[in-house]
Amino acid sequence: MRKLAMLLVVSLLVAVGCGDTQAPAVDQPNSDATNPAMPNDDVHARAMAMNEPMHQGSGINAEIVLDPAIADDWKAIRVRVVDLANGAESTYEIPIGGEAALGDSGLTLQAVTFIPDFVMGEDGISSRSAEPSNPAAKVIITEEGQADYEGWLFGAMPGIHPFPHEAYSVVLIEGVPAE
Repeated sequence: MRKLAMLLVVSLLVAVGCGDTQAPAVDQPNSDATNPAMPNDDVHARAMAMNEPMHQGSGINAEIVLDPAIADDWKAIRVRVVDLANGAESTYEIPIGGEAALGDSGLTLQAVTFIPDFVMGEDGISSRSAEPSNPAAKVIITEEGQADYEGWLFGAMPGIHPFPHEAYSVVLIEGVPAE
């Protein structure tokens, strides 16, 4: 575990030292208005690095292990899409397991799963609780039918592995509770 933590710290230092590895702040409009500051702890450090290529074959378990009772508490995710050219914002609600077109952007988002309190450990990806303390959604975003992005959107950390697109920003706002 300590080796993994050290690897993550070194990777982050290399990434920061290489410059231009993080999307500009404009890609995440109003993120501080709807999302708290990113906590600085080991759980979030692992979350930051989980989509990076170095994890493929590195022994980190990325299997999603979610208690069915927690999964059943959430019916959808809500995302904000921003047109980066003109700043126009739209909000969309996508059912878990479903997909929806994101306006006239040409993008379609499939909501694979929602984790209300994301944690990544040796046993895989799970939720510490049913409370939305560290919300994350695994999504697949396609553009005009072509796979463009498969990964995680982090509600409390929108700058972590943001959807990489020149024209649009897609940010997780929240999970939508089942009624």
